[in-house]
Amino acid sequence: MMERAREGVTDRDERVADRDVPRLDVWRRAVFALRPEEFMALLLYLPVAVTLAVMGGARPEALSSPASSYPGVLARLLVLLFSAALLVWVARAKPHWKLVRDAMPFVLCANLYASLHDLIRVYRAPDITGVLYRWDLALFGFEPAIWAERFIHPLLTDYFTVCYWLFYVLAPLLGLLLYLRKDFRAFRATMVSVVLCIYLGYIGYVAWPASAPRLFIPGAFAVPLHGLEILDFTRAATVAVPLTAHGAFPSLHCAVALLAVLLAWRHLRWFAWLQMPLAGGLILGTVYLRHHWVVDILAGFVLTFFAYWAGPRLEDWWSAHAGWSGERETMEDSPMRRPPASAKNVRESDETPRVAANVMES
Repeated sequence: MMERAREGVTDRDERVADRDVPRLDVWRRAVFALRPEEFMALLLYLPVAVTLAVMGGARPEALSSPASSYPGVLARLLVLLFSAALLVWVARAKPHWKLVRDAMPFVLCANLYASLHDLIRVYRAPDITGVLYRWDLALFGFEPAIWAERFIHPLLTDYFTVCYWLFYVLAPLLGLLLYLRKDFRAFRATMVSVVLCIYLGYIGYVAWPASAPRLFIPGAFAVPLHGLEILDFTRAATVAVPLTAHGAFPSLHCAVALLAVLLAWRHLRWFAWLQMPLAGGLILGTVYLRHHWVVDILAGFVLTFFAYWAGPRLEDWWSAHAGWSGERETMEDSPMRRPPASAKNVRESDETPRVAANVMES
């Protein structure tokens, strides 16, 4: 009876283990059905959504003009939830919608960016602007943003302004060119690297809030920045984004601009040469236009080189594990990906049943 009891316990343990394995399998399938940048987005969406939901019932922050026209908490929460639901639905139900899925990471990045200032307010990490200012002084003996005033000219101001706004173009354009060339391996490595860099920068914004020189030491600047009227308007428009008050460290503009050049140098050399004067103007322009401390830029470069190294490796690792579910398994298991059967293989497969029958008869 003792042996039967032990056998019963063993059988029960095996049944419990068998139930746990499928559960683990389901979770792994759910995770690896997503792409790495999609999974990163959902991880960041959760704290942002919770923060917006909590703030929705609280007294809204009084934003000064022109930031007073910024979308409210409820509107941003609804957009966030809708985009997250759309992401999961496309990944699970419409994985063949490749163009939609390939373009969504930049939409998700924009949605998160729009609400990062709420996370900064809620988590209340110490502001490090004064530290960054002192580091600039320790490195150079002067503040570069103030020193750059001697070079101010309307043409230079407009050039740096255009380069600054090209932050939203350089990396996506590189991805589009790789996509149109059907170099999907390079496209995927580029996408994961850029999104990883951006999300790490977002974490930096929340962990180390910091203001731009134009906000921290406005009285130190004696020469106004003016150029074409339309570009003056775009410079003024940055004030309408609340995050610009605390989203200086690290400099994602510089990080992503340099990353786009490095990725283009690896995958599309001619485009890297076109990017260089624009990315260089962007990096110099962040100081000239008083948006960043030099220390912000150096921290951004750390993100650049990490994302450049880690992005392709993360994509390869994720693809190797996506055999649980997702595109890699689907593509490899698809009949379209199987090599055509040769005549020799067909003859051998036809002869196999006859050989087996002869063996059984003997």
